[in-house]
Amino acid sequence: MTSRSRYYYTTRDLLMMAALAALGGVASTYINALGDAVQSVVGFAGTTQWAAGLHVLWLILAVGLTGKQGAGTITGVLKGAVELLTGNTHGLLVVLVDVVAGVLVDLGLLPFRNRDSLPAYAVAGGLASASNVFVFQLFAAVPADILAYGAMALIAVVAFASGVVFAGVLGFSLLNALRRSGVVKDREPQPMGRRVGLIFAVFVVIIAGGLFIYLRSALRGTATVHIGGAVAAPYDFPAEHGDIPLITAEVDSRGVATRYEGYPLAEIIRRAEPNPDAENILLRATDGYAFLISMEELERNDSILLCPQGRGDDASFDIVGPESSKAWVRGMAEVIVIGASKLPVEGALDAPGPFNPADWTSVMDSIPLDVGGGARKLQGAPLGKVLEAMSPQAGAETVILYGEGGEELALPLADVLADDSIRLFTVVEADSVWFAAARMNGEVLLSPVSRVVVQ
Repeated sequence: MTSRSRYYYTTRDLLMMAALAALGGVASTYINALGDAVQSVVGFAGTTQWAAGLHVLWLILAVGLTGKQGAGTITGVLKGAVELLTGNTHGLLVVLVDVVAGVLVDLGLLPFRNRDSLPAYAVAGGLASASNVFVFQLFAAVPADILAYGAMALIAVVAFASGVVFAGVLGFSLLNALRRSGVVKDREPQPMGRRVGLIFAVFVVIIAGGLFIYLRSALRGTATVHIGGAVAAPYDFPAEHGDIPLITAEVDSRGVATRYEGYPLAEIIRRAEPNPDAENILLRATDGYAFLISMEELERNDSILLCPQGRGDDASFDIVGPESSKAWVRGMAEVIVIGASKLPVEGALDAPGPFNPADWTSVMDSIPLDVGGGARKLQGAPLGKVLEAMSPQAGAETVILYGEGGEELALPLADVLADDSIRLFTVVEADSVWFAAARMNGEVLLSPVSRVVVQ
């Protein structure tokens, strides 16, 4: 027996899967941005799923190019690791999403006699693409009623269709084009042996099972939520002020009117006696995820609720009702009231003014960022969009970020306007709020930032 036939996956197979995983992991950042852009135009939550198949395309290509069962799962594991290490905002959850997608690619091909065919790739791609909707609902989304689950099913259908087109049809076409051009050789699908299959199954169960157990524990909230920050009377709810009554509110969830029962967040914060200069509220989950809403939104939107989930050791709270779906936080740990938190933006602008993070929550995204004291999830708004809204004057060429101790960083204005990855991040401490400039890949440009000037 030669060394080539001794192993199920050859060196070529492993390199092919690693390369596709790397390409897919890096591309996912841009695919997500494209999906968010379409959703912002359409305005319906879940429309990002039109691009779900583009995330799975790489797994289909891995199976087609190697001709090996299990290639989808292994590529999914590697792709998830790449996305995690490059700062995907979902953290470890993205690894589970990719693992499940990879498993479904492999399972979706099994019923077909000819696994290297358009129908086989279309079904496998559709199943894998739709799976992310259910994984995110299980771990990251706020629990919903039967109407919202109906909307979720509709979104899953969109994801399935995307998988059929972008993973199945496009994948099959690319594979045929590569073979016809001679870039890769045609390889007959090769089934796993019993021993290899058993080892592979154990590997998948350990990876997926371990992630499942860890995420269920890590994303579960606490039985009490701390209310603090710029308040005169911080407390833990519902250990204190448990007399606040439950109310029922009808809110929009994925485009469907859904009824939730919970405690009005406005009343919960009022009991903590917020400072007169309070402008924003930071909602932070147990896994570190956090998102801002404004005091102004809280005052006019009486459907923002702190919803109880579970009982006893499984008790936790979720936030529902904010206008931004990113502020629907599962597994709440604390609510932090923030005082005046504005960054001066000056210079060659027709409409200069302070940067107020609460005005930019619709375009914010979170990444783990280390600005001192270790990595934590922070929210950032594109600096280019902030400056664009203030109308840079003709002839303006440079953006200067000023820090403490005389530090400054000059960036070409054209680059800042064209690159949404350059962001202003809001850092909320126990007794202060400050800002940092960084890229979405985690590169810190300047921290803290005390002033922005356009010249």
